[in-house]
This record gives sequence, C-alpha cells and structure tokens, in this order.
Amino acid sequence: MSRFLPFVFLASFASLFGIAWIVVGVNPDVAPWYILSLMVLLIFVAIFGLLGLIFYFLRTRFYKRYPVNWYIKTSFKMSFFVAFFMALVTVLAILRLISLFNLVLAGLAVSLFAIWSFLGKH
Repeated sequence: MSRFLPFVFLASFASLFGIAWIVVGVNPDVAPWYILSLMVLLIFVAIFGLLGLIFYFLRTRFYKRYPVNWYIKTSFKMSFFVAFFMALVTVLAILRLISLFNLVLAGLAVSLFAIWSFLGKH
C-alpha cells in the first residue's frame, strides 16, 4: 500500500489547485450545481489525502511498533472522518445553512459514524 502514497500526494495537490481555480475564477451566485459539488469533492480529497499523509508520517516517525499497512489504514481512516466533517460543513456553507445547531448535528453524525466504524466491527 505504501507505493500509492505518492499518488495520494499528487491527487491532493491537484485538488488544491482545483479549489484555487474555483475560488478565484467562479462566481458562486451564478455557478452551476456541478461546480459547487466539484468543490466539495475537491475539498474532501485534499483534506483526506494531505491529512492522511501527515498522520502517517508523524505516526511512523514517532511510534514504530506496527506494520506499515496498519499505519496507512488507520491514518487514512482518521483523516476520512475529518475530511467528511469538513465536506459536510462545506455543503452547509454553500447552502447558507451554517448555524451552531447544524454544526453540532454534523459533528455528532460524523462522531457516531466514527465510533461505529472503530468499535462496531468484531
């Protein structure tokens, strides 16, 4: 699995350039729906890839106890939930539905999904 890490890095940085293009070059008031959904997808991919790589390299640097594949799976699993929460927040921001209640609900949904994912399997 470690041979895919450079591709994750490249995809994450390509996503950052796509996000920059959308932020600079697209008017959100008249943008079609697929541009905004592309932005949500690019934000998810960028956070998922970069945070997963950061977690992986920090964990392998300071805590060498398990095999490399275990570090890759758990690091990217943790970054998935952070990226999923940020994608939900992005959707709420695009739809102009940001409120403390909606953020708490999104955080609760992601937290329950993470708890089920980590502890719900036998």
